[in-house]
Amino acid sequence: YMNSLDLDLLHEYEVELTKYAYDVLQSVPGLVIYGPPADRRGPILSFTIQGAHPEDLAQLLNKHGVFVRHGHHCTMPLHDLLGVNATIRASLGIYNTKEDVDALKEALLASLKRLNVI
Repeated sequence: YMNSLDLDLLHEYEVELTKYAYDVLQSVPGLVIYGPPADRRGPILSFTIQGAHPEDLAQLLNKHGVFVRHGHHCTMPLHDLLGVNATIRASLGIYNTKEDVDALKEALLASLKRLNVI
């Protein structure tokens, strides 16, 4: 399937979607995105939200139909260096849209309200 796609167009789409997600998620209270700026990263956003444990948040997001990963993501030494016990990772790709990113933001806000963080 991937060989049938224009990989340059796929890359451009992922860059655009990643920048959009980076910008949209910045408005979520207490959210910290780890890694390089949006224009220098792949389509993966690892983040924490002050006052919300990543595992709790991931479970609540799942109830909203938004699937993310939580934990160390095979980078425990980096998590130790950053001083965080775990992060949440949202992975984007050709199968995602800006509406998916908006749904992630809305699910995050609803979940934070449920956790009494905001």
